[in-house]
Amino acid sequence: MRSRNPGSQRRAVLQGVFEDNQKLFGHTVSKQRRTTARWSVGIFFLVIMIGLMLAGAEEDGTADPVSSVELLTSPDQRILASLNKFSASESTTDTDIPLSRIYGLDVRTIVLDPGHGGHDPGASGPVGLSEKTVTLDVALRLERRLKSHGYNVVLTRRQDMSVSLRKRVEDAQAHEADLFVSIHVNSVPVDTLAFIETYYFSPRGDARAEALALRENVNAGYSVAQWQNSLEALGRTVRDEDSRRLATHVQNAMMSTMHKINPKIHDWGTRSGPFSVLLNAKVPAVLAEITAISMPEEEQNLLDDAYREQLAIGLESGIISYLSTEGSSVTTAN
Repeated sequence: MRSRNPGSQRRAVLQGVFEDNQKLFGHTVSKQRRTTARWSVGIFFLVIMIGLMLAGAEEDGTADPVSSVELLTSPDQRILASLNKFSASESTTDTDIPLSRIYGLDVRTIVLDPGHGGHDPGASGPVGLSEKTVTLDVALRLERRLKSHGYNVVLTRRQDMSVSLRKRVEDAQAHEADLFVSIHVNSVPVDTLAFIETYYFSPRGDARAEALALRENVNAGYSVAQWQNSLEALGRTVRDEDSRRLATHVQNAMMSTMHKINPKIHDWGTRSGPFSVLLNAKVPAVLAEITAISMPEEEQNLLDDAYREQLAIGLESGIISYLSTEGSSVTTAN
């Protein structure tokens, strides 16, 4: 007698595949053996998927405190003076098993991308605080927090320097990133708004997403031909699905953390948009707009060490929530 619940049957089979893959990808396996194993799992998974398709057709018939620094000649300098301290050293509603888990993949290396830098300051606040300064500070704080969980963390820049969007992605690939988080601060014409929103990639977005992408994509470093080739190679279901999930976890955790200390901050949710820094990321990747610097009150908040630490805690909570819920394993970095 045929099953009256083919969805449950398929989910059970996929769960079995996931469990088998987890055994295969144990932390004691060497890098060479992991490479061979991934090929084996890929072939095995393909056979399983063909079987499922045929079956379906048949049935269908808390951080260390950072000391405050004295106000210097500019808001940027005030924050930059504290960066040397770092240089030395809500779940989703989906029920299907994420494809990254089915393949038995782990997250070991997280790449953080502090937006802008060098001759590109990004957005600026009313008294002159620059986006590039805030994003670097928060990224360094987040790096320290993620390392405490045992992850290998890489930054695309560690100082005030210009880095093209293409170079940021290439660096992430060179370090074999498993997760990519680009950190930004927004600016809007309405100076009474502070908000958080998190983006994942799509070729097009709504009018506001595309207007924001136009600003964030400056200094991308791609030619039209190179960009088109990348777009045609977007058959990356695992990346796209998990990027959306990651964006949801980051957004929920950021709002949960920041709304407690700033009730005025608004939740603008998760969105998709054509951001070049996410285009060629071959792993789950998001662009987090952690607040809006155009609001005078929020710019003053960003000058406070403790407030920026809370932003890092929110990002940390979102990333760890995603990794925990999706079943990704933690491997302590050497």
